[in-house]
Amino acid sequence: MAIYAFQRPTSDDYLLFVKESLEKERISRFFYSYQPDTDLNMLKDMKWDDMNEGQQDSWRHARRLLDIKQGDWIIHINVPEYGKVTAGRVTGEYFFQGGELPGNRTDGRYCFHVADVITFDRNDSRVHPLLSAKLKLRGALWGVYCEKEFTDLLDTLKDTDIKSFPEHYHLQKELTPAFEEFTRIIHKNNPNKQLERFLAEVFRRIPNVVEVRENGYGADHGADLIVYYNDGLSYIFPAEKTLVVQVKSYDGDHTDTWAVQQLEDAINFNDADAGLLITTGNRTEKLEEAFSDLAKKMESSKVSVRMMADVEVAQFILRYGAELLLSLENKK
Repeated sequence: MAIYAFQRPTSDDYLLFVKESLEKERISRFFYSYQPDTDLNMLKDMKWDDMNEGQQDSWRHARRLLDIKQGDWIIHINVPEYGKVTAGRVTGEYFFQGGELPGNRTDGRYCFHVADVITFDRNDSRVHPLLSAKLKLRGALWGVYCEKEFTDLLDTLKDTDIKSFPEHYHLQKELTPAFEEFTRIIHKNNPNKQLERFLAEVFRRIPNVVEVRENGYGADHGADLIVYYNDGLSYIFPAEKTLVVQVKSYDGDHTDTWAVQQLEDAINFNDADAGLLITTGNRTEKLEEAFSDLAKKMESSKVSVRMMADVEVAQFILRYGAELLLSLENKK
């Protein structure tokens, strides 16, 4: 599959012509075909010196149309209006429309039948920034070399609402594998209780955290870490609260639900205001169901509980503990 972009017609009348052809006839039109003797299938067999000036101009601007094949996509830039684009999937080979054109028009004879016609705003947050940049005017006809970004967009436009997409959605999406690898490295370099000690250092760098207590090798009724923090106007009326943290260093899917029971025990024993389960493993349905049951139990006592897993662990560490990773000095 290849993707081609067509320039917007210069006049409003021809813009309407392109728009209506796409919507009603499912025909994509390209210009530089204002003379009836400029069929590209004819010109391709002619020598340059045998062409008249009009034919040479048409061949110079439109010869790449012969590269467009069935299954490719054509995108009309700034159609039906500035900032929007209309795309269609090519269903047949190039053809030349001779004779009279609708409305006594004289151009727009280079044609392709298209299907799956769709219109979208090129600045829509669902459009990958690289693709969006390619959908700016670059001439009469150019290739859009963003096949994956375009096919991803087609799937996205079918199933999602623009409101659900943050401004930096694509950057976040493409960074996800890096975050996953970062979490795996954290797991690898912090076996057993080392992960608890490392996370304790991260928590100590969070604003409003007063104290972080590590339990070492003696579990405090399920609490690997106990975090005391100020909630509210900490400098005037400090309201110290307690967060208990259960830490699990997992590689791969986390299916063991015992960590959820440990967290519940820690909340009850320490009369905690909040509970947090941190696992370097991947969320699983079994783990999610157990945690959801715990959250329902805690509703009546107004205890907040949260689970942090996989990429969220990397994001948490980078947000609050980046200096632990960046303060290393190269020793010669």
